[in-house]
Amino acid sequence: MGRFENVATLARPFEGSVALDLACGSGRTTRALLASRPRLVHAVDVGSALDDDLLLDERVRAHIADLADLPLEDGAADVAVSLNAVEHLADVDAHLAEVHRVLRPGGVAVLAHSDWDTALFTSEDDHLTRLLLDRFVAHAPAAGARVDGFAGRKLLRHAAASPFRLESVHSWADPHRRFDEGSVAWKVATGILAAVADDPGLAARAAGWIEGLRRTARAGHFLFTVTDVALVLRKD
Repeated sequence: MGRFENVATLARPFEGSVALDLACGSGRTTRALLASRPRLVHAVDVGSALDDDLLLDERVRAHIADLADLPLEDGAADVAVSLNAVEHLADVDAHLAEVHRVLRPGGVAVLAHSDWDTALFTSEDDHLTRLLLDRFVAHAPAAGARVDGFAGRKLLRHAAASPFRLESVHSWADPHRRFDEGSVAWKVATGILAAVADDPGLAARAAGWIEGLRRTARAGHFLFTVTDVALVLRKD
């Protein structure tokens, strides 16, 4: 299973339940939650990126909203997943307090994040790979954007400050052997190129590094992973 299926499994939605997918993006976690046949999935994000078929699915309600001000009544949901949202939030405590509010007593929240500093690439130059990853981890993709390449390892701090009870801690690193356009490794590599774009010398070296990844993939030796961390939180 990949990260979306893993977090949906940890949330334990059940037939007839109401689930939340927070920071839903295109809806990959929404799809994973739907596999358990909930009555409804609220897909919430600060912008509109949900896939068209999910927008038309009668089991899905799309919301554009602040993740610290959810458009739901108290106790409206049974389970919630917040995946890769924490690093972008100005106030994580407010987000978790709001998730706690909209869950019923006994409800489960899964707080999960990739820890980008743990990204692993099989490359032809390990030193350059480390340099490029350090730039990527520190890079803000837009003015005013928030990033934290160490977000996964910090989740326990956020849980301790929340009104939830910590139930369990999980981590995994899914192996990816593809390096073609659209693959997970490709997306991270293009993020690395963006992170070094303001340094012409390093950008040129990064372009050569990308070609090396392609060669490694063609030879069948390529591997990419990143550690994901997930906490299962319970509302008492």
